[in-house]
Amino acid sequence: MPLPLIERSEEKIAQMIRKRVGAMKDVEGIRQLSVRRSGKRVESDMLVLLRKDLGWKDTHRIALDIERKVQNEFPNARVTIHTEPAGNSQESVWRLVKEIADDAPGSRGVHNIHIQKIGRRICVDLHLEVSANMTVKQAHDISDQVEKKIKAANPNISEITIHIESASDRISRELAGVETELESYIAHLNEQFPEIKSIAGIKIRRFGDSLHVVFQSRFDPKLSIEKAHEISIKLERAIRSVHPNITRIDIHEEPA
Repeated sequence: MPLPLIERSEEKIAQMIRKRVGAMKDVEGIRQLSVRRSGKRVESDMLVLLRKDLGWKDTHRIALDIERKVQNEFPNARVTIHTEPAGNSQESVWRLVKEIADDAPGSRGVHNIHIQKIGRRICVDLHLEVSANMTVKQAHDISDQVEKKIKAANPNISEITIHIESASDRISRELAGVETELESYIAHLNEQFPEIKSIAGIKIRRFGDSLHVVFQSRFDPKLSIEKAHEISIKLERAIRSVHPNITRIDIHEEPA
């Protein structure tokens, strides 16, 4: 039986995370693992080296798997994962990205920086936090400035994808009746589509007057990817039909 969190030192927690994550398929190393306890919560930040032939989809899947694995052990953990292809010293790239994004006027911080090297070009994917009170235009102006500064600092970075998030992230249940209702609606959508075995990992973020929805749709493993995409489009239309103020819906298609 695992020891209660209060009886584990930060060093012990880091050792356990390193052991669990290091044993995962496609993970070739962990650098700069930091762990901090805050009450009953664990905050972990790590740079994970992955097989250099992996694509974006696999990289994101592994990052999600790492987050789940840590949270299975420490349910209240906040996990920040930076990925980098093994054998390519790009540590300086994500350090550059983090420094620029963190210091940008209006930025509340950056996390989940993913770096992929394709030939001599570099692609970067990151999550940028801004105030929940900002307008969409203000937030996108900050995002544009961050992208321009990063590309100016490193011309080898050919593509940058910035996901904007509210710093408050999820609104509290007590104050978020719309979000609670929407989450319940999405959770039962699979009943309309027999090919979908389950819907999980629903996250609803408020950004001003708009909503950003993210969830995992788990399909029959034998279903073609083309058919899964068709169903995802129908899912998105169904959600927007009842909540037109949703500006973005990200559906991660996974095998059940």
